[in-house]
Order: sequence, then structure tokens, then C-alpha cells
Amino acid sequence: MNIKHIRQDFPVLNQQVNGKPLVFLDSAASSQKPVQVLDAMDNVYRTTYANVHRGVYTNSERSTELYDQARAKIARFIGAPVAENVVFVRNATEALNLVAYSYGRHFLQAGDEVLLTELEHHANFVPWLELARERGVRLKYIPLTPAGTLDLSKLDDLLTPQVKLVTFAHVSNVLGTITDPGPSSSGRMPLVPGCWLTAARRPRTCQ
Repeated sequence: MNIKHIRQDFPVLNQQVNGKPLVFLDSAASSQKPVQVLDAMDNVYRTTYANVHRGVYTNSERSTELYDQARAKIARFIGAPVAENVVFVRNATEALNLVAYSYGRHFLQAGDEVLLTELEHHANFVPWLELARERGVRLKYIPLTPAGTLDLSKLDDLLTPQVKLVTFAHVSNVLGTITDPGPSSSGRMPLVPGCWLTAARRPRTCQ
């Protein structure tokens, strides 16, 4: 991997801050755009931009084709079975709120439990906290070891029959801890936000 070559793809990194080359470490929150993406966006706005899936004129059809091609590429990258599994949202906060306010409000009742971890980003904590306050759902947490990894020694005790959903980030945006979202045999609904990992490498998809 040629880091110098990769940096050249990102115009924002071609500057110095305090006399040193800029190093950007907040990609999990705001991924910088390579020149290929910037050029593609510029080309769309200059030549093709129109509503997708809503028009029968040339630019709308071109925009729709590009939009669907992007969805298919993302599906292949993350290992989604079909492109229709990919739903575009603005950020992790919006995505997790959609799950909490749709699945959560429909299926979770007072006395049900949601199992999280102590390394969660606010995006995967606040929606469940609000749901707990609103519906009487109880939140439980998998603790961390001194090394910053998940302490799974009490997992069997935490996975009570009342646990209806287990959710944990694929990677911690604070500690960098990478979790293992392998296939679940617990029978609980798994929810694994993977967006913080996709900025660095291809995530492992739950089946």
C-alpha cells in the first residue's frame, strides 16, 4: 500500500497545517472525498443532475441509472445479497433512529431489553435511550476489559429471554476496537452499525 500515492487522491490533504502535512483522523464522522468522487459529483451537477426514479426525461433517466449503479457497487462492497437491501441515509444517526422508531416502536414493549456495549457511539445509544424512556424498554451493556475490548465472560448471563435486540458497532470510533459480528445463534435480532469501519476497510457482513 503506497500511502503517499493514496494521499495524492485527496486534495484536502495537499496542504500544511502548522508547517506539517495535514493528517485527518476524523474519517469515521466525515470521510474526506478523493478526487475521483469530487470529479464524479462535479460532472453530475454540470451535466446530468435531476430527480431519480421520478422523471421520464433524459437527465432523470441518466441520473437514475447512475444512482442505481452506485447502489449496486455499494451492495457488492458490503456483501449485501441484493442491491435492494441498500437504503441511502444521511448518516449513522439517521439510520439508527429509523430502526429505533420503526422496528423498536413496533416490536419492543415494556419489559423487553436491548443489549448494547459500553463502547457505543451516541448514534447507537441515544435512540435506544429515548425508546427506553418512552416505552419502558430496559437497556443493558456488555462491559469492556481494561484493554478496551468487549468482556464476553458475562454474555450468557446478559442474554436473558427478555433481550429482543443485540446491537454493537463493528468498530469503536473512540477506541478503534473491532468487534466480530459473526452469525448469531442467540435468536435475537442483531443490529451492527458498520459505517465507521467502511471508511477503513470492507466490513464483515452478518448473514
